[in-house]
Amino acid sequence: MSSAVDSAADRPTHHLHHDWSGEEWASDRIVQAIAEYENEHPEDLPPLSGSINPEAIDSAFESTDGNAGKAGCITFSYYGYTVLVQSTGQILIKKS
Repeated sequence: MSSAVDSAADRPTHHLHHDWSGEEWASDRIVQAIAEYENEHPEDLPPLSGSINPEAIDSAFESTDGNAGKAGCITFSYYGYTVLVQSTGQILIKKS
């Protein structure tokens, strides 16, 4: 049996949904969301490229032929958050 050190309320998980066929980049959306959670401007946060290649996030699950893209997920840490990007478009952002 395990016990939690922090309650779920202390470390909420934020949910975003990304449309891989849309015009917005997933990497930009992640930085904008974290800046909003921290009450900061996105430009004031460190570059995402210090944690992960933003182009890898933006292109990993896109489909070139209009069909479903590749299945999978990417997890990385950025600015004190753990970020999980799923091929379904679900993005989970949790304070570390």
